Formats: sequence, C-alpha cells, structure tokens
Amino acid sequence: MKQSVGLYQEQSLRLAMTQELKQAITLLQYSTLEMVDFLKEQSLENPLMDLKMPTTHRELASSRVQRLKPRKIGTTTTQTFSIENFSKHGETLQQYIEQQLVDSPLSTEERQLAKLVIQYMDPNGYIQEEPTTIAEQLKTSTKTIEDLLNNIKQLEPAGIGACNLKECLLLQLRRQPNRNEVAEAILENDFNLFAEKAWKTLAKEYAISLKQIQEIHDDIVKLNPRPGNKYETVEKPKYIIPDLIVQKHQNQFIVSLNEEIIPQININKQYEATLKSKNELESYLQEKIQQCQWIVKSMEHRKYTLVKVMEEILQAQQSFFFNGPSFLKPLTLKDIAIRLDIHESTVSRATKEKYVQTPYGLFELKYFFGQSLTGRYEEETSTKQVQQLVEELVKKEDKQKPLSDQQLTNILQKQYHITISRRTVAKYRDLLNIPSSSMRKRYD
Repeated sequence: MKQSVGLYQEQSLRLAMTQELKQAITLLQYSTLEMVDFLKEQSLENPLMDLKMPTTHRELASSRVQRLKPRKIGTTTTQTFSIENFSKHGETLQQYIEQQLVDSPLSTEERQLAKLVIQYMDPNGYIQEEPTTIAEQLKTSTKTIEDLLNNIKQLEPAGIGACNLKECLLLQLRRQPNRNEVAEAILENDFNLFAEKAWKTLAKEYAISLKQIQEIHDDIVKLNPRPGNKYETVEKPKYIIPDLIVQKHQNQFIVSLNEEIIPQININKQYEATLKSKNELESYLQEKIQQCQWIVKSMEHRKYTLVKVMEEILQAQQSFFFNGPSFLKPLTLKDIAIRLDIHESTVSRATKEKYVQTPYGLFELKYFFGQSLTGRYEEETSTKQVQQLVEELVKKEDKQKPLSDQQLTNILQKQYHITISRRTVAKYRDLLNIPSSSMRKRYD
C-alpha cells in the first residue's frame, strides 16, 4: 500500500514538474504584451489570482495597444515604448478631406457623393480606381466622377486624388508659387526618362544644361510622393513595448527587465478564506494556489533568462554599446548558448520577438545576431558593418566622380582588409537603396 502511494506521489510530482517546465518554456517565448494577455486569461480562470495592473499598462490599454514589427527600429526615445505611424493630426485623411468639402462650392448632393469617392483613396492619398468603375459602383455618370475627382485634387494636402506617382508630383508642382514649366513638361511627357535619370537625353531634348536638369531633379525629390501618409489610417495606433532596458551608469551598462506594464500577482486572501471553510473544496483550493505559484516561478525564470541572455549579448557587443550601431560584431545564438551553458533553443525562445531599449534607440534582439564575412585578419566582419562602410564611402565620394562598385570593392579589400566580391557590393548597395555610380553622378 505504501509503495503504491509513493509511486502515485512520484508520478504526480513528475506530472507537476512537466507542466511547470512547459509553462516556463511557454512564458519565455512570450513578448511582454503576450505575457500580460496570458496573465489576464489565467486570472479569469483562477478566482484566487488577483492582478494589480501598473499605471503604465492602464494608460497603454486605454490607448488601444497593438503589437507591431516596425519598419525601422533604432529611434532614440526616453519613453519605454515608441509610437509608429501615429498621426500628428489625430484624424484620418478622409476626415480631413471631408472637413474641406464643407467649405467647397459643391452642392449638398455632390458633397455626399464626394465623401463616397474619397473612400476609394488608399493610405498614400491615391485613387487608383478608374472613374468608370467608380461611376458604375456609385450609380452615376463617369463625367460626374471625373468632375468630383478634379475638385478633390484641389484640396489639401497637395497631390491627393492622383491616380499615380506622376500625377501626384505634377499636382504638387502646379501649386508652387514659381512654377517651372520645363519641370512640368518633363514629368508630363518624359516621366520614364526622368525616373531613369537620363540627364543627357533630357538636357538635349529640352535644350538645357545638365546642371539645370539636376536642379529640377533636386526640386522634384523634395515633393511628397505619399501625401496621405502623415494622416492616421483606420488602423489603431501601434506601440512597441521593450522587454528589456539597457542603461549606462557611469562607465558601464546595466540590463534590467521592463516591468512597467507587468502586473503583480497576489492571492485573493478573502476568497481563499471562504474556500478553506468548505472542506470539500480543499483540493480545488490547493490546485489553484499551486497554479499561481507555478506562474510566479515561471515569470521569475523568464526574467532571469532574459536578463542573462541580454547581459551576454551586451558583453559580446560591447563595441556597439560604447561606440554605436556601426560597430556591431557578428554573433550567433550558439555563441550565447555556449557562454551561458544552455541549449540554443532556449536562447532562440528568449530572443524571439523581444525588444530592448538602448541609448541608441529601440532594437529587436535578433538585430544583434547577423551574418558575417571572413576578413584577412582572421576575424569576422558583420554584414551590417560592411553595409555601413559602403554607405559611408558613398557619402564621402566626389559626386562628380562617384565610386563604381568595383572601386568600392577595391577600397574595402585594400583599406579595410575585407574579402568581398563586386557582386556582393552591388547587392548591398541595392539593399541600401543607393543608385549606381552613373545615377549618382552630379554635373555641378
């Protein structure tokens, strides 16, 4: 009998440890926001679990928090969250246009129809649907839609209502106080040549100098190709919550977990006392208390692992934290796993969709793990660092004699001792949206 009881206890303990381990693994791969959602769900299922929500979390919750992978991470901010694509105007483009329609010379019926037409506008401010299609769908004539579109194109911001980039830029050029007829003609009749930077062909065709062509180009690139993008879309504002924070104290960096929005877990003592008075609910009570304890332990395990992983990243990337992003070194998940004597999959879970706030801005943890190239000095040079070098070399080049891909390759090999092919340099240049040398040439 004693043997069977002992076996039962051993099996129960083994089961409990398995569940606890599974929970710890699950919590480790959660982002901060995902973990908060998990805790809320658990508190609904467990009457003994009380969550005390921090003030920061309540503020964010009331502001419609949503998870986002940003297009570009690295903007410095003193807050522990950053807002992406948040409208300065606090209104949608359609709402802004509707306000202008109130003061327009259109009739009431035309204004109502115009409100329907602007619903075809994309976030950039373009209406790419054919007028005939819009007319069919709104049960009106194509002429009516074309007239309404012409009225919409006169509203602010300049360029809205265009059907494509060419028209968008033309609408803005025609609003300028000192109109440039040659610039308008080039966009109207030779937009493709202009886009290809065929300066010599255009200079000959319009009987102007190469310098004048480039001045026209410089003016046009100052225009807004997406006039609607500074207005709020119908989507909710999106926030990124850093899971970790790295701060500089004197001459060293300190890693901490961002606990500003993590709720505190407490046992509801009043409810516990009520359940204790009912003997038949004792096992239920113990189960729920144990669940709370497991979650607290799992959260502590998550905190410990995240901080340790970030501390090792900090040690491996000291040059980044002391000197800036251009000094990022090659690093792998395996490197961190070996340093901490843990499995690589644990590092993967700990870095999955996690963000860290640094003195240089907000970065996803995977940013610190990059591919590499092997150099002559038997050390590895980060791909990101090579791209940074290419970008810096192009910035410093003689604009009248820009560096070709082969020249960039030669400089990287001779001055920086990086073994790299011309094709790879061209690839990096494309990734950086840097035009070819012929496109970068200036005729000043």
